[in-house]
Amino acid sequence: MRAILIEKAGAFKIIELPVPAPGPGEVLVEMKVMALCNQHDLKVNRGLYRDLVYLEYGVPGFPGHEGAGVVTAVGREVAGFAAGDHVVMSGLGGPPLYAEYVTRKADQIVRVDPAVPLEQVAMSELFGCVHRAVRKVADYTGRSVAVFGCGAAGLAAIQLVRVLGAREVIGLDVAADRLQLARELGADQVVAANDAAGMERLRRTGADIVIECSGHKAAYAAACHIARQSLVIFGYAEGLMEVPLWPLFDHELTIHNSKWLTNEDLTAVVRLIESGRIRTDRLISRRLDFTGYPEAVAAVGRGEIIKAVMTP
Repeated sequence: MRAILIEKAGAFKIIELPVPAPGPGEVLVEMKVMALCNQHDLKVNRGLYRDLVYLEYGVPGFPGHEGAGVVTAVGREVAGFAAGDHVVMSGLGGPPLYAEYVTRKADQIVRVDPAVPLEQVAMSELFGCVHRAVRKVADYTGRSVAVFGCGAAGLAAIQLVRVLGAREVIGLDVAADRLQLARELGADQVVAANDAAGMERLRRTGADIVIECSGHKAAYAAACHIARQSLVIFGYAEGLMEVPLWPLFDHELTIHNSKWLTNEDLTAVVRLIESGRIRTDRLISRRLDFTGYPEAVAAVGRGEIIKAVMTP
């Protein structure tokens, strides 16, 4: 089988490996669609992670951790899955996903309705991570929510908080096309983050809850001024962060952050995708195969891609 190997920063190749066999409690999945993680793929390929953490060079298939496929075999002690099942995977329960076949622990995958195109659920791990983050706030009913960053994570957050009962959803970004997409996917209003007057108006009116999905440190500070009850930090940035303290005290803000998902989060978003209550198809900017991987990563770095999906 073919798999992607990142030998070191900037060094990509496709290699041949034996098809793995499922062990006890595992299933073998033929990968059909994988989604690139904008942060992880870009940083791995550029060597940007602090202290080279998460850079498991030499591991075939690395770094893929979002994908969907079809079960082709089951190991001993597996109940509830059979060959032919369509399933969704995350980084939990098995090796990296950029390969034609992977094994997964049966309790770390989610069956999906075969009527749903697999490319629409391939990015479910991202939505699951955002689901875990937004659920740090217990109740959105009747609340106003501002989402910083209308990339893939922010567009997921906009849809999820709408499902969870938010009264008003505001999207913020610097890119006009992403703000337009935010409107189409459920934002009641949008604000250009580089529009000083618009940002000042939002700062005065505020939002009950702010979800930061951009990963820009300036956005963290702005979010502190806008949030009136809670701030959820999802967007990742390394190094030190400075935030204004008086808004935290003035509004008695509760700050949450979240790194990873559980299989329960993965299941929840798959069910929402199946029901049509959240959409992923509008996020797909590019479709490619393994040979197009380096250029897709470069396009992510240029800000041209919201989400790319890849087939072997």
